[in-house]
Amino acid sequence: MIKSMTGFGQGEAADAGYAVQVEIKSVNHRYLDLFFRIPKQYSQLEETLRTVITGRLARGRVEVTLSVEEFGDQERIVQINNALLKGYLQALRTIQSELGSEDKIQLSDILVLPGLLEVDEPPLDWDNLQQLVAQAANAALDGLEAMREAEGRRLCADLEEKLLQVEKLRADVAGIAPQVVVDYRKRLRERLGELLDGTTLTEERFLGEVAIFADRCSIDEELVRLASHIQEFKETLKSHASVGRKLDFLIQEMNREVNTIGSKANNVHIAASVVSMKSELEKIREQVQNIE
Repeated sequence: MIKSMTGFGQGEAADAGYAVQVEIKSVNHRYLDLFFRIPKQYSQLEETLRTVITGRLARGRVEVTLSVEEFGDQERIVQINNALLKGYLQALRTIQSELGSEDKIQLSDILVLPGLLEVDEPPLDWDNLQQLVAQAANAALDGLEAMREAEGRRLCADLEEKLLQVEKLRADVAGIAPQVVVDYRKRLRERLGELLDGTTLTEERFLGEVAIFADRCSIDEELVRLASHIQEFKETLKSHASVGRKLDFLIQEMNREVNTIGSKANNVHIAASVVSMKSELEKIREQVQNIE
């Protein structure tokens, strides 16, 4: 069954040291486009997330948000950047001298200076974190794919209904097509009778003209190919693979055949059916853009 590209999922995993939460949401996109929101200190976990997601999704713009909570009171060492401190003090004294200020430099003035205090973070258990992230990501993907599949079922029902309309219109055109040549033969004989009154027109000449028209306006091949594309589209809707691009291609081919039918068939009823088919195919094309 086809899947939509729109969905949301959330997953969590935890142990004694960490609690990990992963949120994944996706929208339509021609290819698989991943965008990550990860705290800087955990940036190397992006590769784990990328591997898990690319193994399960084929298309869509996917936004991934990772949050990590650390448990336990792990000691953090705070160090002073002495070289930077000396530079700041020298700069502050220079400013005092230039301004002629006698104000004393306060400790509170120094502590807010950027980069002065450096915190040595305790080492992270990357192996453990990678396992938790993979677990949380898979849980989030389960929720995302469940939503995509539910939307896919609704899309499939809608597409089948619209495709049925195209099939009916095609059948109408196929039923009218043989009459096009009959009507042309009648009109041509009447018109020539008016123009050539009193002259002779050989039957061979007349039939030759009719044959040329019949060949030029024949839409049998287009109708056969259109039926084939419709059947292939219906079969593809049953696939569990990523079929969005294939369906998009089939819609293009169906539009091509319908346009050719409209240009070749010299009949007002066929023209009306062609307009209706193009309208239904455009609705189908818009829906196909949502399919993975």
